[in-house]
Amino acid sequence: MGKARRRDKETSLCSDDPKLYLEETVLERKLPDIDLRLLVEMPQGVDFNEWLASHTIAIFDNINLIYGTISEFCTMSECPDMSGPSFRTYLWVDEKGKKSRIAAPQYVDYVMTYIQKTIGDESNFPTKYGNEFPSNFESLARKILK
Repeated sequence: MGKARRRDKETSLCSDDPKLYLEETVLERKLPDIDLRLLVEMPQGVDFNEWLASHTIAIFDNINLIYGTISEFCTMSECPDMSGPSFRTYLWVDEKGKKSRIAAPQYVDYVMTYIQKTIGDESNFPTKYGNEFPSNFESLARKILK
């Protein structure tokens, strides 16, 4: 009897019921007319570097999650180059300044490893009370966000 119920349940999940998330009215929805700058504005009384650090880490975490969902489709053979819009190919530049053409998964791995190491470095992203942000913190955050 339990199997029959399960089969009935599976059949109802695979039915041709309309899926609201695929309805045109939902797909065509837009953000309301709001100034997006208000949504990302730094609140008064918050240290600029603290605000920048928390958002940089949040963006990194979200990109890491997103990449995790597509990484199985971008393999060394499927994505032999790191390319972007307008057929632009990105080269990896190592710490000595040497440029290398590498596969997209390896490029992303290098970038994510660099960012994780940078964010985890207490001298770059201080977490302990009394530790200061480095004087070049904004340029460091810009490099990560780029």
